[in-house]
Amino acid sequence: MLSPKTLLASLVVLVALGGAGYSGYRVWRHFQPAASQPAPKAAVVISAPPATPTPEPVTPTAPPTPAPLPPSVFIKVPYTSQFPYPGQWAEGNPHLEYCEAAALLMMADFYKGDSRDRIPAAEADAAMGQIVQAERRTFPGVMDLPLISVGTVGNQMFGLRPTVAPADLQSIERQLAAGRPVVIPVMTRLPNGVAIAPTYGAGTVYHVILITGYDSAKGLLYTNDAGISAGQNYAYRWDTLSAAMDSANKKYGQGRVMLVFDKS
Repeated sequence: MLSPKTLLASLVVLVALGGAGYSGYRVWRHFQPAASQPAPKAAVVISAPPATPTPEPVTPTAPPTPAPLPPSVFIKVPYTSQFPYPGQWAEGNPHLEYCEAAALLMMADFYKGDSRDRIPAAEADAAMGQIVQAERRTFPGVMDLPLISVGTVGNQMFGLRPTVAPADLQSIERQLAAGRPVVIPVMTRLPNGVAIAPTYGAGTVYHVILITGYDSAKGLLYTNDAGISAGQNYAYRWDTLSAAMDSANKKYGQGRVMLVFDKS
């Protein structure tokens, strides 16, 4: 039988060997390949973005300088008044609402290649009547058409491509220099009560004017203004037209805008 001293010594040796074995097991487990967890399911899976190559240096370039405008431009557009015959400006006459139709007719004839100075009264009267009928069918109950609606009728009846854009003096001159007559919306009297042309009546009404040219040295814009008897090549100053446009915007809210057409 082993003495107590020998038993104690043997126990110490066994404990030491057991501890060393467990530690060795832990070290062995540490270096074994562990099983991977499956990727979680997700509605959207985002991959790492691809590496972006270093871009080549780019030399900045200045935007192209617009070509200088000619000092003056005039576009020959055949003219008609919205009142081809005397007396059609009397109160209650439907021709009082023909300004949009007159502007459209002049534009349409211009884009057809019409080189006449004026449109004969009978021809103009019949053509404007057809345009007004189309306006009333397309926009029932609307007497004062905004430019976007005028453009719609021009497209439907004549196949012209309309563009309505913000208008300032330079943008209008650029359109004219490119050979495009310009239509603008105005009121016939300014906020101070002064008529834009002396022959306009006492009240102020919505109106559209066709601009056909400019002279920058004189500060003038030339128009085919269908609302007055002497409206062919009638000259306005920009400050008058811009103020009249602001008056129209105050009442109808379409802004300082212009309508131009291109052939389809």
